[in-house]
Amino acid sequence: MASIVDSFREVSSDHLAFIKLVVWAIPVYYSYELFANAKGNYSGFVLLASITAFFLFGFLVEVATNVIEERDNILPSLNPLKLGYSAIKCLIAVGPVFLIFYLIVSYLCSLINIVPWVDFALESILWLVVSAITVASFLLFGTKRKILDSYNFVVIYQKSGDLILIILFFIIQLIIINIPTNAFVGYSLLVLFGFGPVFNFYLCFAFVFNVAVTGHYLGQVHYEHITYNMTKDK
Repeated sequence: MASIVDSFREVSSDHLAFIKLVVWAIPVYYSYELFANAKGNYSGFVLLASITAFFLFGFLVEVATNVIEERDNILPSLNPLKLGYSAIKCLIAVGPVFLIFYLIVSYLCSLINIVPWVDFALESILWLVVSAITVASFLLFGTKRKILDSYNFVVIYQKSGDLILIILFFIIQLIIINIPTNAFVGYSLLVLFGFGPVFNFYLCFAFVFNVAVTGHYLGQVHYEHITYNMTKDK
């Protein structure tokens, strides 16, 4: 079973992990600063945040595929060309799948009008289905980094039910484990330094760390629900 504890431990102990995470936290921090000091002009924030999000997605893809391929280093190098290539390739693979089901579910949600709590519950379930389908497509891409693998809708259909529960369980685990770790350190920094650059930068660092943890966890899920089952089916 995929373990969030293993993901936290292996990401934090990876070679040069602290330096790599700090470097990635820098553009996230400046994106926040541009947003906080925009004064009505958000063009700079939108530009830097878009570039940062693009490369962070490539970072997520690389972490997940490094785990899937059982490489020695979990965190990728800081080579922007490699990260950009991974991001573009994965977007081409997974993007259309996500877009198709996003449009379908958006339309279905517009038809739901019962009572507020029922509407919220039904819409949440539908968006979980979209998330599960997208994750399944992502994991299929990560197997051999082949774009066409992401469109294996038979496997996506077979795995999406399990992935709904996995996503929910992951979110709960991630929240719980961040309380005694990142939340505790963040609170300590807040007490020592107050709201300001030190506290804000640590939040950005924690965010990047959790992106890496998410990639590692997805790699574990791939082994249990994609690789293992494919081997068993043979």
